[in-house]
Amino acid sequence: MSAATFAKKILDGFTSMKMFAVLCQLLRQEKFEHVLDFDCCLAKSDFQTNDYFKVTAACIEENFCGKPLAPIMENVYGEIYRTFDECKFRRFDIIILTKERTPEEFVEDYIKTEALSDKILLFTRKNSALETSLKSNLDIFAQVEAFTIENGAWYIIDKITQPVDVGMYVVTHKDAKLTKLPKCYKIIHAGRAEAENDFGYLGDDTGENISRVNIYLNEVTALYWVWRNTNHTHVGFCHYRRFFTSKTNQKQRKANEYFFNAKNLLSEAEIIKILDEYDIITCKEFISDSTQRELIMLLVPPKLVDFAEKIVREHVATKQPDYLDAFDEVINSNIFFPYEMFITRRNILNAYCDWFFSFIFGALREVLTTVDLALFTGNWRRVVGHFAERMLTVWLMKNHLRIKTLPIMFREDV
Repeated sequence: MSAATFAKKILDGFTSMKMFAVLCQLLRQEKFEHVLDFDCCLAKSDFQTNDYFKVTAACIEENFCGKPLAPIMENVYGEIYRTFDECKFRRFDIIILTKERTPEEFVEDYIKTEALSDKILLFTRKNSALETSLKSNLDIFAQVEAFTIENGAWYIIDKITQPVDVGMYVVTHKDAKLTKLPKCYKIIHAGRAEAENDFGYLGDDTGENISRVNIYLNEVTALYWVWRNTNHTHVGFCHYRRFFTSKTNQKQRKANEYFFNAKNLLSEAEIIKILDEYDIITCKEFISDSTQRELIMLLVPPKLVDFAEKIVREHVATKQPDYLDAFDEVINSNIFFPYEMFITRRNILNAYCDWFFSFIFGALREVLTTVDLALFTGNWRRVVGHFAERMLTVWLMKNHLRIKTLPIMFREDV
């Protein structure tokens, strides 16, 4: 090879075929089936197809030396993400880091990719600052295995992780009459701060809460409470009348909806298994002949709907302008994910809530200070809540999540 090619390989961290062979061997023997090649090292090697390392490798193309997509990458990678944002909610068996990094740069990328995997496969050059730093801080990891090469080493790093903890919240505003639920299920009384009765359930009026605005935002107050006051690794929401199920051999109430049977509730084990493959669980899409705006107008006076939509849209435009097109498309579409029911991992819940609550409070405040809702009764004061129910669909349109839709079971005894 030319001196220039050799120099480039030195800088990229590969000075021998043995180094790359050890990488392939580690990927195979550890049975890593889904890996993220963060620095595109596989495409920079002399191999041209993924037959050599027998794994489903993904990469982020923006890291590929700033060059356009190379044809070789189509052969090597099963998934190619154009930006980090496209894969920031994914889960991988391991992340490969090979680029020469300072200790500070390693920490930065370690934090950046923290939610993507519990393992890192890291190459460090012999006697480099990164190798010295790594060896001096082994106690901050759960486990570190070293595989020495001529001029450095591969390290398989196991992170210290929080034990899996599923919190499945059953949102109610009345006596749910549920006595036997799986361990991970917890009933939460939404709007308890203003409720006439206390049913003895966990309430959304403790800790950091917005319980008093439940009359305007519906289940959103329970969502806020869970976001701000819990640390479950997996979080889900269903209702006292609607529950997720994976069992489809039941008596149906109507399409995508079954009669309630406690034995067929989605279990903790099923939740964990599904979210190992998918990023979020939702209800099956609700499709109608009407747009979302028209559906809300069936419940709220059209003039109030138009007024509230304008305000919500303005707050989205101010706080989350990149989502404005998605907002318009959803409001004018005849499909959405209903009921504010979903199950996902903590980092995705946090990202969604950071986004959602950045504008919904401001929109509600403006509606309440501009419109005299005392002139209306019943469901009309929930006009912002009806728009809030559509926001998960808006958010999902802009983020590249793998969505698993499940049918629901419906209770008719409450």
